[in-house]
Amino acid sequence: MATDALAKNRYALIPYLLTGLIPFGVGTLLAGVAGFPVRWGVWLAGTLALAALILAAVGSRLVFAPTEARWPGQGLLSPKGARTLAYAALALAAALGLILQFGAHTGYWTIPLGGLGLLGSYFYFAPPFSWHRRGLGEAAGGLCFGFLPVAAGLYLQTGHLLTEVLLYGLPLTFAGFNFFLLHGFPGPESAGPPPGRSLAARVGPAAGALVFTVVNILTIAALVLDLLFPANPLPLQSGFILLIILAVFNQELVKRKDYRREAGIDRLCILAWLLHFLMGLVFAISLWHRW
Repeated sequence: MATDALAKNRYALIPYLLTGLIPFGVGTLLAGVAGFPVRWGVWLAGTLALAALILAAVGSRLVFAPTEARWPGQGLLSPKGARTLAYAALALAAALGLILQFGAHTGYWTIPLGGLGLLGSYFYFAPPFSWHRRGLGEAAGGLCFGFLPVAAGLYLQTGHLLTEVLLYGLPLTFAGFNFFLLHGFPGPESAGPPPGRSLAARVGPAAGALVFTVVNILTIAALVLDLLFPANPLPLQSGFILLIILAVFNQELVKRKDYRREAGIDRLCILAWLLHFLMGLVFAISLWHRW
């Protein structure tokens, strides 16, 4: 089911890593906008810990689901090398979490937040949870590429959460959900959805497209909410409008049933990544200008 365009391209791991890290920076910048001092050492340690968790997910996928869906890196490492990568990344993330909580005194919820990241990264593919086989991977991935890193970036700087985290965390979560959903779409050559796999494979392409549509509408609504109830003034409004246009364009491709063709699914996967990546950048730049 994996395609040459994405799954076997090892360099595609880099943009995936970047789009997963940017939301953490959004949360860090939100702390500065709220008037809290930003500790860049904490930001660096948190970013490294998050990167380690993403690499743990990569290693987990190569060990437990090497041909699953359209995630990049297929054949990048042997099962033994992938297991070593996953365990080393988990050890690094755990060490950084301990340093942050007990060395930098970032708050009691530091390690629990890291534990949630562990559940959504390594255990995305690894048993006993294996979220990708239960139709829950999309929700776990959306949270780990959206609300969770934004909230963590804010909390590690402040020891608190602010309601404004929802304005940035929710649209990133919705966009992340569809990003993960599209990577699990069954190929057109499939006779039927294999049991115990991704959400789209379980419900079939047509129902999967309906789920995409509902979540994409929520994404657009969240972005419109950011425009209607902005910080005064809201920097980079044109960037928010560009994101809405891109989300509408993606919806048009789904309406035209691009998911019925393998090349169309690849195109949708790339555009879903682009929407999430640009959303993180627009949010970060907007917050930087507010700071």
